[in-house]
Amino acid sequence: MAKILGIGNAVLDTIFTVKHYPQEDQEVRALSKTLSPGGNINNTLYILNQLGHDCAICCALATDLEAKQILKGFKARHLSTAHIQTFIQGKTPSSFITLNQKNGQRTIVHYRELPEVTFEHFAKITVEKFDWLHFEGRNIENLAGMINIAKTFLTHQPISLEVEKCRKGIEALFNQVNLVIFSHHYATEKGFSNGLELLTQIQKEAPNTKLACTWGNQGVWFSDIQQKVQHIKAEEVHPIIDTLGAGDTFNAALIHHLIQKSNFKEAVSQANKFAAQKCTQHGLDHLLQKNHLKPIANIKHLSNAKTQVIKASENSPSILLIKYQNTIKAYVNNCPHQNVPLDEAYKIDVNPFEKTLKCSIHDAFFKVENGECIEGPCRNESLVKVDIDIDTKGDIYLNGC
Repeated sequence: MAKILGIGNAVLDTIFTVKHYPQEDQEVRALSKTLSPGGNINNTLYILNQLGHDCAICCALATDLEAKQILKGFKARHLSTAHIQTFIQGKTPSSFITLNQKNGQRTIVHYRELPEVTFEHFAKITVEKFDWLHFEGRNIENLAGMINIAKTFLTHQPISLEVEKCRKGIEALFNQVNLVIFSHHYATEKGFSNGLELLTQIQKEAPNTKLACTWGNQGVWFSDIQQKVQHIKAEEVHPIIDTLGAGDTFNAALIHHLIQKSNFKEAVSQANKFAAQKCTQHGLDHLLQKNHLKPIANIKHLSNAKTQVIKASENSPSILLIKYQNTIKAYVNNCPHQNVPLDEAYKIDVNPFEKTLKCSIHDAFFKVENGECIEGPCRNESLVKVDIDIDTKGDIYLNGC
């Protein structure tokens, strides 16, 4: 177990899961809402904690309700909060995240009205007691001094830097650390079309730094010190449930395997696999449970004469399954009339001859084929479809729900 200090940003994430990403000036109903402590450094440390490390976070918080919720989340994630800087003025950073049920992709709106961690605050930390320092590539006016003073006290401990966005002056720091992890967002902002082009250029500026650049479904490019740039293909992921935090998962796993003395290629390969595994589940909890992706039902247990209602997860609405011709139809168990489960009063009535479902509250009838209401108070509205996959054994899996 290593002692790791992460320096960066912490936010309160409000995550809305939606059926599809809304168009401009369109109103959509969220399928679920989740509050969670977020921010790159916080997520990375949480994953490192799951991997067995003792982690502490250095970030800025206000004194508002959001800060209290984040601190509660830190405690639940077993992160040390001894090095948090508190500001009386300002508001704790927040992010509002739209998670697309169809493909697991996310869109983030971030709000910040709080100073960054100051150099003076960081300088008081006894950094030499840590085995690894990981910086988020932000707060550049203070970051250079933080890295310099850390190097003054550290003897052998590595320093890593995550670079997600272009920030003025950040390039001067690349040769000051042991490892730089780039996102494809930074690369494209700088005009590069792939990680090979980016790292080939960065090698000239930082020849003694390990480099990695993640690029979603295009995989990851990496180069060890004074070595050629190499590429590892992305792992195939099916179904994709949630990509939020996949980059943080990669970063944490890369640091973990380097601490475990893996060579750089092996560390990158393992991090690539772990990030892909994360995309097959909601959130960042229980990432080490390899069998978390389980079928919700089997086709042989379903019929066209009755529904099966499944509670797939604690934070998501239940799902109804029913056989239709040679396939299975899946819908969110929610009547659009008054937003109550179809089986709120009693079981869902199925007419296998008319191929309809009836809500137990106000007798709305829905077509099994497409979920459209054809009779009742919500006529012409529809049940929300749920994407599923069926394997060769007939096991049914959620796809993006």
